[in-house]
Amino acid sequence: MIPLQIAVFSLYALTVAVLFATLVPGYLGWLWWGRRRSAGYGGEVLPPTTLPHVDVLVPVHDEAGLIERKLDNLAALDYPPDRLRIVVIDGASTDGTWRLLVERGRADQRLSTIRVEVADKTRQLNVGLRHCRGDWVIVTDADARLMPETLRTIVAVGEADQAVGVIGATVIPERAHVLEHLHWRMANLIRRHESERGSASMVAGPCYAFRRTLFDQFPDDVVGDDVYVALFAATSGMRVALASIQVTEQRSPVRLTDLLRHKLRKTDAYLREIFRFLPHAARMKSPARAIFLWRVAHLTVLPVLVALAALGSALTLTRADIPLGLHLIVLAVAAILFVASWWGLGRRSSPALLLAHGVLLASVTLAALVFYPFSRQTASLPKVANGPAGRGGGP
Repeated sequence: MIPLQIAVFSLYALTVAVLFATLVPGYLGWLWWGRRRSAGYGGEVLPPTTLPHVDVLVPVHDEAGLIERKLDNLAALDYPPDRLRIVVIDGASTDGTWRLLVERGRADQRLSTIRVEVADKTRQLNVGLRHCRGDWVIVTDADARLMPETLRTIVAVGEADQAVGVIGATVIPERAHVLEHLHWRMANLIRRHESERGSASMVAGPCYAFRRTLFDQFPDDVVGDDVYVALFAATSGMRVALASIQVTEQRSPVRLTDLLRHKLRKTDAYLREIFRFLPHAARMKSPARAIFLWRVAHLTVLPVLVALAALGSALTLTRADIPLGLHLIVLAVAAILFVASWWGLGRRSSPALLLAHGVLLASVTLAALVFYPFSRQTASLPKVANGPAGRGGGP
C-alpha cells in the first residue's frame, strides 16, 4: 500500500511543480525569448511629421479636492492647442466639482464640460466618446499625473505603426501599500515584455489611448474599461503597445484591508472581460492570442493550483507513511520554483515580500472566481482609501 501512496504523492507533486513552472517562470521565459525575435516591436520611435488631433476624456465624480490640479496638469501638456481638446464628464457630483469645471471652462477654450446624472464611469465615457472627433482618444483619471511629453510620446508610438490600436503607459503609485508598489512594478515589467513580444495583454486605467476608429461605444456592462479596450483591439487584429512614459497615480490603497477590497474589485472586473472575449480568442493574431491565453490561465488555473498545492501539501506532509526523502524533494522543488519566480519577476525585492504578494494575488483571484457568478459590480467610480485618515481615492 505504501508504494502506491508514494506513487500518487510523487505524481501529485510533479504535476503541481510542472504546472506552476509553466505558468510563472515559463511565461516570463517565453516573453523574454520571443521579444528578441520580434523585430520592430520596441526601440526608439521617431515623432510623426504631423501631430494628430487628440481628445482627452476625464470621467470624474466628487473630485473637488483634485480637479483643479488635474486641469493644471493637463494644461501643462506639451501639445499644440489647436490639436487638443479636453472633455471632462462629471457624473452627478455633489461636492462642487461641477461648479469648478464650469469656471475653468470659461477660461480655457480647449476644455469642454459635460454633466451626466449618474456616477458610472462607462456611461460617462460613452457620453464623452460621442463628442470626440480626434484621431486618438486618451482616457485618464482625476488622480493621474501626466508628464508634459505624455501625449507626444503616446501618439508617436501609434503613428509609427498603424497596427497599434491601443497604447498604455507605465504607472507608478505616489503613495501606496508596499505590496501595491511591488504589484505595479511587476505589472509594468510584464506588460513591457509583452509589448516587446508583440502585444501587451492590457493597459492601465490611469492613462491609456486608443484610435477613435477602434469602436464607437463601450458596452454598458463594462467595469474594467482598460481591460476591455485592450482585448477588443486584440480581437480586431490590432496590437496593444506600451509607451515609454510614466504616469503617477496619486491615490492608491495604503491599508491592507483597502488593498484587499481594491484587488478583489479589479480582479472581478478583469474576469468579466476575460470571459467576454474568451470565445473570440481565435480571432486574435499571434502572439496576442497566446499572450491572452497565458493570462487566462494565470487568472483561472494558477489560483486553483495554488489552493490545491497548499491543501495537498498540508495533507501529505502530515502523513507518517510518506518517506522523509519525498518531503525533502517537494520542498526542494518548491524552493527552486520560488527562486526562479523571484529571479524573473523582482530581483530587487525580498523573497518574503514576493511570497506575500503571490499569496495575496492567488487568494484574491480565487475569491473572485468563487464569487464571480454572484457579482453585480458596476462602473460606479468607487473610492479608494489612501491612508489612516481614510481620504477618498479614485476609480
